[in-house]
Amino acid sequence: MSERSTLVSTRRLAWAVVLALIGGCGQEAPQEGEGITLTVWDWHAADPSKGVGLWLTRIDAAFERAHPGVKINHVAQSHTEYYQILKAAASAKSGPDVVMLHQGSRVVDERANLLPLTEFVTSELRRKLVGWEMTSLGYSADGTPLAVPIAVQGLVWYYNRDLLKQAGFDPDAPPSTWSEFLRACEAARKLGKAGIAAGQKEGFWAEWFINLAYFQTFAPGDAERLARGDLKWTDPKVLKLLAKLKELQDHGCFARGVMSTPLFPDAGEVFMRGDALFFLGLISDVAHWKEFADMMGRDKVGVMTCPVFELGPRADWFPTGGAFAYALTAWCKHPREAFDYIAFIASDANARTFLSEVGSFPANQSYDPELIRDPNAKTIAAWLAAGKTGPQLTATLPMEVGEALRRECQRLMSGQTTVPEAAEEIEKTAAAARARK
Repeated sequence: MSERSTLVSTRRLAWAVVLALIGGCGQEAPQEGEGITLTVWDWHAADPSKGVGLWLTRIDAAFERAHPGVKINHVAQSHTEYYQILKAAASAKSGPDVVMLHQGSRVVDERANLLPLTEFVTSELRRKLVGWEMTSLGYSADGTPLAVPIAVQGLVWYYNRDLLKQAGFDPDAPPSTWSEFLRACEAARKLGKAGIAAGQKEGFWAEWFINLAYFQTFAPGDAERLARGDLKWTDPKVLKLLAKLKELQDHGCFARGVMSTPLFPDAGEVFMRGDALFFLGLISDVAHWKEFADMMGRDKVGVMTCPVFELGPRADWFPTGGAFAYALTAWCKHPREAFDYIAFIASDANARTFLSEVGSFPANQSYDPELIRDPNAKTIAAWLAAGKTGPQLTATLPMEVGEALRRECQRLMSGQTTVPEAAEEIEKTAAAARARK
């Protein structure tokens, strides 16, 4: 990027921060006879016409009807620049009362800017919702809660059933081994299609792959050992994951231009157009079973776990976590009313509509399983119920380590580094982060 374009981007971000703060300032204490306005920031409200954005718009209206005198000022922020804008708001101690955050390190790293929720979270709410370990101090469900989990997120492979059949495979028995998966990608290329629709421009696709595949090389407890530094990023268990990522690139599995393609929405659109056989996607919100079914038809899409390259008891597991949660800012002037709003979002009724209308799995587990109609969603729900899930490998890592992982995977896939060199650079960043603690 040139110096001029960098300056323009910086100025644009600065103006975005200023406008965000002006447009979404927290309210002063109301005078007698005045109402309360709660300012809510998130990235889903950008499109109130569908999905989570529409769901939240309806919730805002319902909450205002149920709470006369309280108004919700919902402000949509850029997902790409969200945490930079939030950092500026925190410095000014102004802006939102309620903020959407990704579960995991995004919540914990913001703890200085969040109001602990111990006095607000009831035992009933704790019981109904899953994901507290990703929104509480110490990454423990018993720790001080900093945010309320709203959704359950996860990573699975989706595939185009018609293309898989054309490639010579049974769509009811998708590739279960790594060698079969590579053969299917090769067969897709011969059909003039890509094996995998992926977008690595921002580096997140490679991180998704690592999070999905690590159950095959990591034993229980290894993820925690990696976070503590007892297991190094240069360990053979990590090297094998990086090697598998490189193998996909070396075998030509990806759609053309993968390194310059954004993950959202471009890569998903490649899959939905029928131009790729596989897509590594989510189980909630976007790029997931409902979006694909709506665009392609339920009978055109299948779901599977990661093809096995190393047998083990957790080889068919998939990661959950990283969904969104809501928190109160430390400068929120009406915490009780603001928390009531968050609890309203997480209620039984809204959990049901989150599943039936948005097509996403809620953290509130009190929903009726009969609400699930889509066959792929039923399969995912069965995997969840069977306990074939674990936390994302990167969920609790410091932000700089995640950034190093994404950067080095980009360099690895573009041929600028080797597997051992990439692992060494990630370990250097992780060691420096541990030293600062």
